[in-house]
Amino acid sequence: MEGRHFAAHGGRMPPLPAGGGTAPFLVFQLEVCGPVGAWPSLLARAGKAAIFRAMAIRPLMSSAVFFPMIGGVAAALFQWLEVANAAEPMFVDGAGGAVSAKEILVFKKFMLEVPAASNNLHNAMVYGGSGAAVEALGRVFEICGDVELLDRMVVFTDAMLAGRNDPTSGVRIWTGGRELVWPNQAPGEKGAEYSGTENGDVVGHVAYAARLILENKRLWAEKVPGGDASGFGATYRERAVTYVREMDRTMDGFVVKWLVRPGTLRYFSPDSPLFDAASRPGSSNQPVPWNQQMMLNNGFQRLAECHALLGDDAGRAKRYDAIVKASVDWFFEAAERYEVKGRTCCKWSYVFERPLRHIEDTGHGGYDVSGLMRAFESGRYGITAEMMRPLANTVSCVLAQPGNKFMGRVDGTAGKHPPGGLGGGWIDLCEIQPELLPVFIAANQGRIKSSPGLTANLLWAKHRLGLAQRK
Repeated sequence: MEGRHFAAHGGRMPPLPAGGGTAPFLVFQLEVCGPVGAWPSLLARAGKAAIFRAMAIRPLMSSAVFFPMIGGVAAALFQWLEVANAAEPMFVDGAGGAVSAKEILVFKKFMLEVPAASNNLHNAMVYGGSGAAVEALGRVFEICGDVELLDRMVVFTDAMLAGRNDPTSGVRIWTGGRELVWPNQAPGEKGAEYSGTENGDVVGHVAYAARLILENKRLWAEKVPGGDASGFGATYRERAVTYVREMDRTMDGFVVKWLVRPGTLRYFSPDSPLFDAASRPGSSNQPVPWNQQMMLNNGFQRLAECHALLGDDAGRAKRYDAIVKASVDWFFEAAERYEVKGRTCCKWSYVFERPLRHIEDTGHGGYDVSGLMRAFESGRYGITAEMMRPLANTVSCVLAQPGNKFMGRVDGTAGKHPPGGLGGGWIDLCEIQPELLPVFIAANQGRIKSSPGLTANLLWAKHRLGLAQRK
């Protein structure tokens, strides 16, 4: 992995030993796991008038070196750093400034130790360890550009595609067929025939990796490290195209067929007594809960983005976008707005209902907010910052309590538990209300060190706010 791109950012170089003050520079940080003697070959690829910072990672220490490359002549300044071993906990170094190299390095080392699930038992590939890992790796890759983070992400998404139900020998679900889905119970267990909305989230995770590959054309012709044992495509572009094609098959054969109403494009549970039997009595032909709608939106939105990047099927991308828009428009129509402390806040139920009776809890609400913010950030669905602001106000004016605690339901009631933590997708609202970021960091100090999803969300918020401040 010598020479893999780690990050690119601007800054000013520390004074060189020869004196003369500082000079503007562009830093590209590259990971080097080979010996120091291998660095010259890495530098030969650098091009002119750039400064390369190379890091040699070792279990207990690393070295960093700045190489000003002027007219092919390199001068080196060594700075020695302490970098902990793989057990070092992840951290977020405050709410201000850019995300640091060490924050990313420690996150990366942690993620190299996280195993990829081979199946979706108990929704491991949805919101469990593997699902959370893909989202976390993708976000930090977007922050820093370290291709090894993308490669690690692909390990997880390869496992997701490989772990999908086999159409010839797999589990027969409630439809009677061996659908291209991810069953979340082992064969023979109670509920093994169930499969539903959670599949949209797995599709979204896989499509996220495809989108990141397609956004980085410089990688397209390169071979994916680790080979192609599953036959998903040797090069990055081939892998992304396989991901998109296969996720479309799941959408066509199961999700659109059973969960999307043809007329309104709104999500409803399957209108089938077989689904009732596999799920619970009375669950068929009902509006899909908001958190599960965001799982489905995850798949449709990211596949639409992939088709837009590929330029291969404008009609399909348009259909997918229309489905997502129908969902988010439905949410904003259903949420009730009211004033608290002079600010507009909002409350909503677990599932669409009139009047509101089953108020959403903050656990499921984090998924609601995450999906809405993902749609907002894409710019594809007409969602404005003003539409998102009542959600952010709800955190600061309704949920927040003394001692960095938060109420358990979105209307400010406790629900089943006393006030506690708040993380997940709620953190994305820092982009709407920046003063929330230090609050979220303080409230989650005990969890940051071992929760990749939480840490990545905080780093993402810090990064997005930093970009906004530099504009």
